[in-house]
Amino acid sequence: MKLSPLKRFLLQALAWLPACFFLWWWVSGLTVKLPVWLAGQVLSTLWPDLVASVSQGFDNAGMPTMDILTKVAVSQPGPDGVLATGYLEPTIHPLIYGYSLPLFFGLCLATPQEEERRWGQMILGCLAIWLAQAFGLVADSLKVLALNSGPETAAAVLAAGLNVNAIALCYQFGYLILPTVVPAALWLALNRPFIEALTGRKFGEPGSSKAGRSAAS
Repeated sequence: MKLSPLKRFLLQALAWLPACFFLWWWVSGLTVKLPVWLAGQVLSTLWPDLVASVSQGFDNAGMPTMDILTKVAVSQPGPDGVLATGYLEPTIHPLIYGYSLPLFFGLCLATPQEEERRWGQMILGCLAIWLAQAFGLVADSLKVLALNSGPETAAAVLAAGLNVNAIALCYQFGYLILPTVVPAALWLALNRPFIEALTGRKFGEPGSSKAGRSAAS
């Protein structure tokens, strides 16, 4: 039985996506290095009085983390009741902003095209997705400092000239919007001829139900 281009693409996507997600999870310590570094450069450069340094670590399950050393001193009683003072060190999990990478790779591998073009799309996708991931990490870091780390840190965030509402908005944008929209929009923009062949009409042009049925048959 000869499959239609749409059904063939869907079957290939179903095969490639799980494989890409497994590989991404397996090498996650490598895929987050650049976004963590970029986020660290932004945080320590723009807000040097708030963030001392950023480094990549691993949690107890072996998953990568983004560890932030702040310049905010906090005090709390120790086991012996003596008050101890240290610098706040929150941790961010970068993988929750990076799942768009295997999603985009799966779509690229399922799309019929020349290998040179495919690799070019994947390289471009890496750059765009890593930038979006770094944005999410910066926003998440500031959100944790402003809203989840106590009054001393919240006061330090305000003293650095940051607006809590703007931080919350950027966090929602980086957490809910970018990881899903960036890979889909990028794949659509880079594969217009393939999409037009599937739908039977020019990209962005309203189509009839007849064209849709013929592409799926």
